[in-house]
Formats: sequence, structure tokens, C-alpha cells
Amino acid sequence: MKEKWMEIRKKYWPPKKDQLMILILAGLLLAVIAVPVEQKEEREDTETPAVLEETKTREEEYESRMEQRLEELLEKVEGVGQVQVMLTFEGTGEKKVEKDVALDLEERREETVYEERGNSERTPYVTSETNPEVKGVLVIAQGGGNSRVRQEILEAAQALFGIDAHKIKIMKMEEMK
Repeated sequence: MKEKWMEIRKKYWPPKKDQLMILILAGLLLAVIAVPVEQKEEREDTETPAVLEETKTREEEYESRMEQRLEELLEKVEGVGQVQVMLTFEGTGEKKVEKDVALDLEERREETVYEERGNSERTPYVTSETNPEVKGVLVIAQGGGNSRVRQEILEAAQALFGIDAHKIKIMKMEEMK
């Protein structure tokens, strides 16, 4: 048994260049795997569920306010009569927040600017805000059967919302009994 061991030892020791290279590379690989890597801080989503709910409510208010304003305007047009309006919107409104940019030699970092209120509440500083975009208009009007009235409603909707005529539908309201 001792002879076999000596024979194996002579055959493999000292290691040859290729075996030595494999051992060194394996050691380096284990060293690289063992070294902890610094993880970048994950960004916390600044919008909590309460903020998201508030945003949805604000969007719904905006949408219903726009419908109501259009109804009020169209009812004042001669021949239109009573009106009901439905608007469809695409997307949600966007808020642009102010960012501070820090330039290092190696990287560029952006950090959100916050407003601080008296009760130690911090909110992102909003520089601009856009509303959802109107994509379709449905108008049901008492005078919707009259071609002149229909044309007036169509042109008003196009001018207000900047949408194509095929995205606007005008219908005659059913007579009340």
C-alpha cells in the first residue's frame, strides 16, 4: 500500500505547469466568490399606498370636473339642449420632481429634492404636473339629431382636446316621457 502511495506521489508531485495553473485559478475563483460585494442601496418607492390612493382620487376628480365643464359649456350652445358627456383618458397624470445632480469622476448621481413642512413631513418638490390625455369623447345631446348642432359639438371637442373627429361620437338624446 505504501508503495502505491509513493508511486502516485511521484507521478503527481511536484505538480506540472498546467496542473499548477489550474490550482491557482481555482484558488482565485474561490477567493473572488468569498469576497462580499457591496450592494447598491435599493431605492425605496417614495409613493406609499396612501399617496397612490390620493393620486387616483385626484385623477378621478380631474376627469369628472372636465366632463362637467364640457356639459355646462355645450348646454349653453344654441340648439344643443340637455347634454351628458363621457370622456375617456389615456395614462395618468405625471409629476416631475426636482432632482439635484452630483457629478463625481466615476459616476453621476441624482437625488430627489424634498420640501419639508413644519411637522417634519417631507414630500418631493414637484416642478411641473401634467394631466391625463383625453382620447375619446361621447356626447349625448337633445339636439344631437341636428347636423348643424352636431358639427358645432364636434368642432368644440376638437378644439378643446386636440383629438381627431373619429374619436368623437355625438348622439341624439332619447326624448323624456
